[in-house]
Amino acid sequence: MIGDITIDALRVGLNGLNLRREASADAVANMETPGYKANRVAFEDQLSNALERGDLSSVRPSVTRSTAAALPNGNNVQIDQELMGLSDTELRQQLLVEAVNAKFRLLRTVIVG
Repeated sequence: MIGDITIDALRVGLNGLNLRREASADAVANMETPGYKANRVAFEDQLSNALERGDLSSVRPSVTRSTAAALPNGNNVQIDQELMGLSDTELRQQLLVEAVNAKFRLLRTVIVG
């Protein structure tokens, strides 16, 4: 398996973004569920610190409950924020996938000549 800190960082970033996308999708799906609490996923600060140390093994996305105010039914999903978050996450995922593709194109060029 070909690997280096760049590929590892891209993998960790994609995993974190995937978890964030799932949390937002769950919130959208449960926007009318009484008592449902949305989740928030954070990993960027951990990833940045791990990159400075050169060791990504400790990066674990943290999932916390949203502290947004609850609606009368106890649900705290703010649909506009969730949809905007989904769009932002999708764009970030596309960017990281393109970075992975560029890295492998470079490796292919080096190998093939």
